[in-house]
Amino acid sequence: MINNFYLDNMKALKMTLILTLISIGVLAQTFEVPENYKLENSIDYDTYENDVINCVDWLMKTPLNEQIEKRKEANAFLFKWISGSTKVHIEVKQEIVTFMDAPELLMIFIGTWAKHSIESKDFNNRIDGTMTGVESVIDFYTKNKGLISKNKGVEKYIKMKEKGTLKEYVEKNA
Repeated sequence: MINNFYLDNMKALKMTLILTLISIGVLAQTFEVPENYKLENSIDYDTYENDVINCVDWLMKTPLNEQIEKRKEANAFLFKWISGSTKVHIEVKQEIVTFMDAPELLMIFIGTWAKHSIESKDFNNRIDGTMTGVESVIDFYTKNKGLISKNKGVEKYIKMKEKGTLKEYVEKNA
């Protein structure tokens, strides 16, 4: 009797966990690019911080071959926000951003750096921002294999991460 009670509770717990994970995935996919957004002063930029976070999450989770037009709009919003933000400062150094020829990877890099800065309220830590960006690029690149051209720079970062030398490289070059 105790075993049946335990098994029933475990089944219920598993079902709850599965439904929670599914609902989180659905919520992440419901991001809508802000319409008629206004980015003229620092208060405007602050107003859209949650949209930036949701945008970056959506870009990371949505495969490159899905919702292509929405991805373009999301990237345009994100780029405009980052370009004018007085809080978030992103360095795009050639020694680090070895994937400049892949705009989708560049947007992931700068977007996840911006998201990290907003969430941590640490707008000046270029090592943490760079690490977040590079690790996110690796994750996005790996998830989109076959949809994105092979990139030697990212492949190099994947090997560094596997060897445990990525952070040292970033600290030296960021």
